[in-house]
Amino acid sequence: MFPIDIRTVFLGYIIINIASLLLIALLYLQIRRRFPQSFIILLSFLMSSSGNILLFLRNIFPDWISIIVGNTLVISSTVILMIGFEQFVKKRGTQIQNYFLIIIFIIAQSYFTFFKPDLTIRSLNISISYVLLSSQIAWLMLLRVPLKIRIITREIGLVFCVLFFIHISRIILIIFKQEQTTNYFNLDNSEAFFLFSYQIFIIMLAHSITLMYNKSLIIDVKEQEKKITLLSAEKHQLELDFKNKELSQNMLHLASLKEVNKNILIDLEKNLENLIKIENFDLHKLMRTLKSSSQEAKIWEEFDSRFKEANSNFYVKLLANYPTLSKNEIRVACLLHQNYTTKEISEILQRSAKTIENIRGLVRKKINLPNNQNLTSFLLSIK
Repeated sequence: MFPIDIRTVFLGYIIINIASLLLIALLYLQIRRRFPQSFIILLSFLMSSSGNILLFLRNIFPDWISIIVGNTLVISSTVILMIGFEQFVKKRGTQIQNYFLIIIFIIAQSYFTFFKPDLTIRSLNISISYVLLSSQIAWLMLLRVPLKIRIITREIGLVFCVLFFIHISRIILIIFKQEQTTNYFNLDNSEAFFLFSYQIFIIMLAHSITLMYNKSLIIDVKEQEKKITLLSAEKHQLELDFKNKELSQNMLHLASLKEVNKNILIDLEKNLENLIKIENFDLHKLMRTLKSSSQEAKIWEEFDSRFKEANSNFYVKLLANYPTLSKNEIRVACLLHQNYTTKEISEILQRSAKTIENIRGLVRKKINLPNNQNLTSFLLSIK
């Protein structure tokens, strides 16, 4: 196999890190008001890119900066990323074990860099840390999150499963291969393969994070649309209830006026002889006025107009489905739809309860309603 320059591959890895950082930065600028915790994820990418740049510039900076600080930034960025994910899914967990992991990582890197230089142990230290951290993130995004949001975190969980197996493979290779060099950039093609794998991982991670926030925004929009639809339906129902209440009040008022006028007419007829003796008293004109004010046609004309306005769907469907219903039957059906009892309808229509029962029977017959089904319930179901 032809040799691959590790430094060149690592440079490509840094370029992809920087490109991913810019992508996450643009994403943050767009969603920072809706998702302020996304800044932590941006910080994670910034730390990772900075750490890898320090590692690449090993010959420019001292080893304690390039190796210790650089690797610590890279490993710590994964812990910061986990904290950002926990805040997004609202599943805050303890990070004490990871803080201890970082401390142990720094101690191991320092010891095997300055006191007993060993690239193999340092590489194992990095891969074991990634195995522990990637397994935690995969567990968080695939299993710890509520079922309803797993659909938007699943891709990230799978990406970290890939990272987990990459570093398991790297650990196995390191143990069996036992590299003798102390300079990372002098490693063979197998390390270049893992660097290519990391490049793919970074691209998949940035894409999955963008996808996660986009899906979350889409879900939020759909939920808002449902709320608006529900509020609109509730508003419409309130308006309908108000109109029906107003209609009922007007009907009772009209019925009351009709009753008052009827009683006045009865009293006038009883005292007809005495009233005729009163000079200039036009009795017939007064009685015509009272009769005119109590004409049933005008009362029901008002009722029909108001009811059609408040219950247009019911009125249209009733007439369309049952065209043989008479005016009186339609009025009784309308009042039943308003949940009036037979007694209340008889008072409004100034008819006996028996007459109303007969009309109800005719309505049942014309709409072919089974005997075991309630007429009022059936009319209420027409919307």
